[in-house]
Amino acid sequence: MRTTTQRGYTLLELLVIAIIVGLIATVAMPSSSSGDAATLDLVATEVADAIRFARGEAMRLGVARGFRQHSGTKRIRVFSMDNATTPATLVYDIYHSVDKHLYDREFEQRPFAFGGTMTRIATFRGTCNQTGNIYFDASGTPWCANPDNILLDQFDVTLTLGQLSRVVRLDGITGRVTVQ
Repeated sequence: MRTTTQRGYTLLELLVIAIIVGLIATVAMPSSSSGDAATLDLVATEVADAIRFARGEAMRLGVARGFRQHSGTKRIRVFSMDNATTPATLVYDIYHSVDKHLYDREFEQRPFAFGGTMTRIATFRGTCNQTGNIYFDASGTPWCANPDNILLDQFDVTLTLGQLSRVVRLDGITGRVTVQ
């Protein structure tokens, strides 16, 4: 009868292999964390939802509704318009349909804690005095809020966090909101 000895790995050999695999995984991982991408996606979705909500409410109720995008404070708010004044006064009295709070999202605050940058580029068919204030008429067409007779061609909000970025785009012709 012949016996064979089976040799296993020593603890030291397993430790060296684990260290090598760990180093390879560290080098192979991208520089940005998945948390950055998730935060960026959450903020982009919230911006797009606010724009869609304003448009949907304008069409549903048949009255002007709009949004104000603040790049400096990383914020978006939904408003109604008081047309008794010229230019119309923006009234921030619109409530979110789910959480029942004023539709006012500050992205530097929790739960977002967005530490990136938020910039906008708005293109109009004329001169708009306040490019961050857009309203929708009853048919869902986007306009400049001051003066209120200038059509919007395109409105982009670019969100950047580290090396990642997302663009929320409102098309002035179709009213379609996309996240790219």
